[in-house]
Amino acid sequence: MSIDLKLFVCGLTATAALLVSPLSPAQDATADANAAPKAAAAAPQPPPPTVSPAEAKKAEELFEDGRKLFFQGDYTGAVKKLAEAVAANPTKTTYKLLLAKAHRYAEQPEKALAVLEDLIKANPEHVEAAIELADLLSPRKQPDRVISILEPLLKFKHDYPVYHLLAEAHYQKEQFDKAGKYYEEAVRLNPKSAADHYQLGNIYLAQKRFAMAAQSYESSGQLGTSSGVYHFKLASVYFNLHNYLGKVTTAEVIGGKAGEIKGNYFLIDPVPGKKDAFYVAEPRSAIFQVKRAQALGIDLFQLHFLEANTWLNARRYANADRIYATLQGKVAKEDAGLFWFQWSQAALGLDDYDAYLARMDKAIAAQPDVYKPTLADAYVTVANRYHQRGENAKYLEFLSKAVSTNPLSARLHLTLGDAMWLSKERVKAVQQYKLVLELEPDHGERVRLLNRIRGDDTGG
Repeated sequence: MSIDLKLFVCGLTATAALLVSPLSPAQDATADANAAPKAAAAAPQPPPPTVSPAEAKKAEELFEDGRKLFFQGDYTGAVKKLAEAVAANPTKTTYKLLLAKAHRYAEQPEKALAVLEDLIKANPEHVEAAIELADLLSPRKQPDRVISILEPLLKFKHDYPVYHLLAEAHYQKEQFDKAGKYYEEAVRLNPKSAADHYQLGNIYLAQKRFAMAAQSYESSGQLGTSSGVYHFKLASVYFNLHNYLGKVTTAEVIGGKAGEIKGNYFLIDPVPGKKDAFYVAEPRSAIFQVKRAQALGIDLFQLHFLEANTWLNARRYANADRIYATLQGKVAKEDAGLFWFQWSQAALGLDDYDAYLARMDKAIAAQPDVYKPTLADAYVTVANRYHQRGENAKYLEFLSKAVSTNPLSARLHLTLGDAMWLSKERVKAVQQYKLVLELEPDHGERVRLLNRIRGDDTGG
């Protein structure tokens, strides 16, 4: 399983191809001068071989021939000429670097690796060669080697490819704090890299830094990123930012239909009495991004569950209820508790108290340690709904169930006692008050309760 899958369900990892342009002969001296000096503590290297002016001239001619072939796309021919140039003048790192690249383009990675390893062995701080070697080794395949090659170069070279490759390597090792810092620098140096913005968004999402994740994903999207997984992740970010439907506005959409995306609008509902007018959600909303992900082929339980939860939190209970109903046969065991709890909240929003409590029971059965402590409060919630309707008998019935579920709660005994008192069931109320004081002798309402227990309070 990829690292991105671990960060987010069914995630995909974006990558950026790095191509370092070959140097021209005129840049040869500059390249050699820019190669960082060896550390004083490094082991002494043997002196470079002596090359006569005639040999150097011949080598330069071979290099020029090889360079022309390289840019003509004849990589096999370029390899032959460049190898001869290196043999004629092995002191020129530029020749070796272009030879390594020619091997790569000729699909001879092992030969390219050998040339680069030899070059780095002679000059371990040659930045261009180190970048080429790290890219060839691949941060995904050999992250430790990439890190060991490139991190020492940071004091010499502040360049995008170095930070990008280090970010990829640390990401592969799941060292997300370090990867994030390198990606931050990479996008500062190269703000046009959609892939780096995307990976940075993945890291922020994993760290639950949702506002930062939104910025990175949005930047990636503006640069052209668009896939079902990308929109799924962006939907999750907006959901966690409580941006469920976003700023709902109205728009005229000719031939539109509620529930579909048209341009930059998700059509929520038609506006009553207005032809072709809809209430719409814009892209910076969880629901828009959910629908975009679905339109791009993502058909996962988690995405549909996110959609249902989005409607639930937007208080569109009927929409949520319909989606939960389609998912009940697809719920994994580890998700069952949360699923039934969330669906119970949709039933509560629809004032279907029997369904609410039945689904709460299923949530408790799936995860008793998590949801059993909430059952008493669920009974209180239903009791209060009946109380608001003026259904006093139901109010008392469900308060009594709450007390039976959690008999050690002084708060619940007090609530039931007061409800009984107001219902003129004074004897039963006093019994509840006595239990309150048994549980909490110094209860804050102690004096009031004592007055009622002694019969000194006969008021309503």
